[in-house]
Amino acid sequence: MQGCARGCRRRGEHFAACPSYGGGGDCRGCVPRETVGDSLLCGRCFGRVRGLIAGAPDMLAHLRAMIDPLKGTDYSREQGGGSRTDAPPPVPVELLDAADYITTVLWSAVEVIEGRMPVGRMQVPVAAGVVVVHDFAEHAVQVILEALPRLSERDEIVPFADAVIGRPASRDEWTLRTIFERWSLRDEPWWAAQPCPVPSCGLRAVKVTPPEIPGDETRYECAKCGWVAPEDTDGFWADAFSRREGRAA
Repeated sequence: MQGCARGCRRRGEHFAACPSYGGGGDCRGCVPRETVGDSLLCGRCFGRVRGLIAGAPDMLAHLRAMIDPLKGTDYSREQGGGSRTDAPPPVPVELLDAADYITTVLWSAVEVIEGRMPVGRMQVPVAAGVVVVHDFAEHAVQVILEALPRLSERDEIVPFADAVIGRPASRDEWTLRTIFERWSLRDEPWWAAQPCPVPSCGLRAVKVTPPEIPGDETRYECAKCGWVAPEDTDGFWADAFSRREGRAA
C-alpha cells in the first residue's frame, strides 16, 4: 500500500529512526496514512472530501440567503438620473467570494469529470435565488459523488482535495473547509439514549457532539466517567449511540 498523496501522517506513530520513536521528541507522527484500494487518498481525506462536497448545496444556499440581491449595488451602471438618495447597505465581500468559490469548485470538478478543462471561475448570478443555487449545487454534487471513487485514482484528486479540505496560503483565500468553519451548519450536541459502555459506569450520560466540519469525526464522551470513544472508522459508535435523549448544553 502507498501513502496518501496529500502527505498525511498517523498522529503519534513513528518510524524506528525517528527521534520521537518510543517517546520524546517533537514529531507529531511520521508514519504515512495508507491509501484505500487504488485511491491516491487515505480514508480520512476521502471521507472529509466526500462530507464537505455533500454539504456544499446547503452551505451555498445558506450563503445566498444572507446575500439579499435587493441590497446589492450595481456599480457597472451609470450613476445619477434616479430619485433615490439613500444607498443600499453593501453586501459583505466575503459572502460573495465564498459563494463564488463553492460554485467554482463544484463546476470545475464536473468539468474535469466530464473530460473538459475548466478555465477561469464561476460567479453566482446576482438574480439567482436560494432554490436556484441549491439546485445547481445539488446536481453538481450528485455528479461528483458518483465519480469521486474513480476521480480519487487520478492525479487531479490532489488539487481538488486541497481546494476542499486544505488550508489556504493566505487569509484572503478560501477552501470549502474554511468556509464551513466561518459559517458553521453544525448540529447542536445531544445526549444519547443508550448507556455508557464502561461496565463500572453504565449511565445514560454520553454526550454526542457532531463535527463542525462535514466529514470530520463525531465525538462521543461520557459526562460522568470521562470515557471517550476511539476513532469511529467503521461507524460502530454512530450505530451504538443513534437514539437521542435530548439536547445537550
